[in-house]
This record gives sequence, C-alpha cells and structure tokens, in this order.
Amino acid sequence: MVELRGLTPDDAPFVARIYSGASVRFTHGEGYQMPVEDAAVRLAKVHDQDQAEPRDHWSLGVTVAGDLIGIVKCRRQDESAAALSYILREDTWGRGHATDAVRQFVSLIFAEAAVARLEAMHHPDNPASGRVLVKAGFTRIGTVDLHAGDGQRVPYPVYELHRRTS
Repeated sequence: MVELRGLTPDDAPFVARIYSGASVRFTHGEGYQMPVEDAAVRLAKVHDQDQAEPRDHWSLGVTVAGDLIGIVKCRRQDESAAALSYILREDTWGRGHATDAVRQFVSLIFAEAAVARLEAMHHPDNPASGRVLVKAGFTRIGTVDLHAGDGQRVPYPVYELHRRTS
C-alpha cells in the first residue's frame, strides 16, 4: 500500500537513488546518479519550502512498506493553479504506485493549497506517465513545446484536473 509522508534529512541516500538511471532519463540523462550531497541540499530546500509563508511548494515522499520509492510534489503557479510532478524509482514502476500516490496527493493539495486546478506534463517518450495522470483523473488538454537537452523543441503533452465542486 502506498503512503505519503514528509521528507527528512535522513532520506538523502534514498532520494539520491530515486534520482538516478532511467527515472531521470528525460531530465538528466539515463546515466545520471544524483550524489547524496546534492540530495541533502534538495531536502534542505524542501524543508525551507515547507516552512515558507505563504506556502507555494509541497513535496512528499512516496513509500511502500516503509521504503521511500519516490517523490510527488507541486508548486503553485498562481492563486488558482499548481503544477504537479512525480518521480519513482525505476525498480518500482508498473505496479500502480505512481497512480495511487498522485491520487492521494491530489486530494491533499486541493484541500491544503486551495487551488482550483492542477496541471501536469510528461516527456512525449514517456507515455506511461500520461497513463498515470489519466488514471488519476487528469485530462489531456494539449501540448507545450519545450527545449530538450539537445536544443530541439519537443511537444510535451499537458494535462489538467479541476477540483470538484459539490
């Protein structure tokens, strides 16, 4: 069962493992391995963002049976919208963990951040991420051209999810 929890400085080795290999193929290149020192810096930044007022970033660890396997996060774009992203360790893919984590996180963010809309996107060569978003209730609304590492412009699929008003 997937659970979300706050991140701590002790998570640095686990975060370094999450940000490595195929998990970061579209952001850092498949051979990338985040150094533990960089993970510690990232976690300190997450802690500062969690304490900020007004708060505009949220990051939670994704755990299964106590094992930190990923991170789900969002940042406020404006008063009514936030951008969601997530990353899971490559050895945990294909088991529904990302979908479960995103569903849980969406409920939390709609309540805590009081935004009306969440937006997410994925690299076009990562269709599994799009399936996660659709299963979590997002709808594809178009594409946005972003620069890839080689300077080429790549059409990233964009999705959104509106808070239910009932």
